[in-house]
Amino acid sequence: MPRPPSPVHPRVKRLFFACSLLVCSSLFAVENEVKIDRAVRDALPVCADSKISYADMTFKLPARFKGALVKVESSRQTCEGMYAAIFSPTGGFYLGMPMQFSQEEGDSTEQKLKNYVWTNLQMNVTPVIDRSTVTDDGLVKVTLFETTENGRMPYEGEMDQQGTTFFFGHFRSAATSIRPQRIKGFSTFLSKMPAKGPESAPVTIIEFSDFECPSCKRASGYLDPILHKYGDKVRYIRYDLPLTMHPWAFSAAIAGRAIYRQKPELFWEYKKQIYSNQDSLTAFTFWDFARGFAQDHELDLKKYDADLQNEDLRSEILRGAGAALSNEVRATPTYLVNGAFVDAGEEGKHLATYVDELLAEKKAAGANTGGKNDK
Repeated sequence: MPRPPSPVHPRVKRLFFACSLLVCSSLFAVENEVKIDRAVRDALPVCADSKISYADMTFKLPARFKGALVKVESSRQTCEGMYAAIFSPTGGFYLGMPMQFSQEEGDSTEQKLKNYVWTNLQMNVTPVIDRSTVTDDGLVKVTLFETTENGRMPYEGEMDQQGTTFFFGHFRSAATSIRPQRIKGFSTFLSKMPAKGPESAPVTIIEFSDFECPSCKRASGYLDPILHKYGDKVRYIRYDLPLTMHPWAFSAAIAGRAIYRQKPELFWEYKKQIYSNQDSLTAFTFWDFARGFAQDHELDLKKYDADLQNEDLRSEILRGAGAALSNEVRATPTYLVNGAFVDAGEEGKHLATYVDELLAEKKAAGANTGGKNDK
């Protein structure tokens, strides 16, 4: 029986659809320029069988911005997609889904952007445009605040000053690798996430995951053999990304954080028990299950209850999820290895092979430099 695809955030599905409306030319119309290809491959997930093709940009970009359309074909659902690869006047690189909204109805730029997002993505957002700071490329920061039942989810982006194009996500310098720059988008939240392994480990794997996600349940053991094999050479960070389409995913995330705050090692047993009981849990039964777990493991229930109601903690999870979705995370589970998105492959085999090869490269580099890079 074929496996269902990994859950993709519904907003991301609609963003891909909105972007696809901009495409109307042959996918082989643009010559594969070395500069674009290098940046695109650096930004895309590492997959075993991806085929990349390019096409002319068929819509108008802000002045002096240049780019091409990118199509990725793969047997893996997490690898395929369509994007716009864009270079800014100062050498910034963007791979994502720009939105051209200037023709929408509205008395202000904010209202036009709000209407565009509602019409094309069915999202009710409040755009906040920070016009106080303008980048060298003439872009201003925009935050789209979506109201959810758990609080406001912020999505990040940039917009030209004329108010014609919104770039969901961020431009990054094309002069250096995209991968280490990408990690900065999550750095504010990483220290609060459950983690195993030393911070000095040569390989860091960030798993973006959702407790209610069936694909996350199937993948929940993928990292166990890697951690067992390499010990302190690998650091594993589990990053909460509760998808809004899952009724009790956010509740499970905040309960997990409350447990982690009291007994960090107990979190991993909590994770195991959640996935073991995932099929029987509902939005109505989850809280009794979580409280029973807390009682059975002798947590301070007064502190546990206080953490569940902690607005700062709830906001932290929402902001962390928004940051992930604004920095190219498209589905759960997603694996980020030293800044590179890596497709796990069947039964996690591609992820394990990638880590094997990465550590082998670091060992060889360490041998060539007297062991300085061989941690």
